[in-house]
Amino acid sequence: MKNILVTGGAGFIGSNFIWYVTSRAPSMHIVNLDAMTYAGDMRNLAGLPGAPRYTFIDGDICDEKLVNSIMWERNYNIDTIVHFAAETHVDRSIYSPERFMTTNVMGTYILLEYARMFSGTNPVRFHYISTDEVYGALSPSEAAWTEDSPYKPNPPYAATKAASDHLVRAYGHTYGVEYTITHCTNNYGPRQNREKFIPTVINNALEGKPVPVYGDGGQIRDWIHVKDHCAAIWRVLTDGRIGGRIM
Repeated sequence: MKNILVTGGAGFIGSNFIWYVTSRAPSMHIVNLDAMTYAGDMRNLAGLPGAPRYTFIDGDICDEKLVNSIMWERNYNIDTIVHFAAETHVDRSIYSPERFMTTNVMGTYILLEYARMFSGTNPVRFHYISTDEVYGALSPSEAAWTEDSPYKPNPPYAATKAASDHLVRAYGHTYGVEYTITHCTNNYGPRQNREKFIPTVINNALEGKPVPVYGDGGQIRDWIHVKDHCAAIWRVLTDGRIGGRIM
């Protein structure tokens, strides 16, 4: 693992992952492909060391010509894809699901196609950042999910992530793409978009505004610090079992 293509690297978790990798593998070349939607912010990467170990490309994972040029660029020589890029705002997926279908499913398909092309003697490792929301919701009396739990996505966002999970697995089974998948819970930490729950609560409290309560207030949610998530992804990339799905 010498040259990584990180998709969505200007977003919250993606940018934290890039910072994590540059601090632990300073010689690794990172190519960051981000469409700079509402979730992308170049301030997340301010101060990051530049060339030759970091390259930013403003573009969409659904742009096949662009992805093609990146994957065949000899100066990049990509051997690992870490796929963060996705539409992730659950409420937005309810009111406008089409963009989620395009980015989260077709975008993953396009990247997998290039991983498939390189699945011979010099395979490209494909790591997919999924979500625990593919398993649905738990009642207080239910046991925690496992990798063998049935998929029960509720909002369109979760359904598109579940669809991509199946695509990744299918490409591994059918074409021999070397893949891993992680299903993480809610993240919090630096560089998170203000629309997300914890930043909203903090900002509303600081501004003297009402703190939102979701549902009847009895729901329980898990949270993990984004740096712990990044450490887990790095551990999977370096020591994970190919074809594995990690909770």
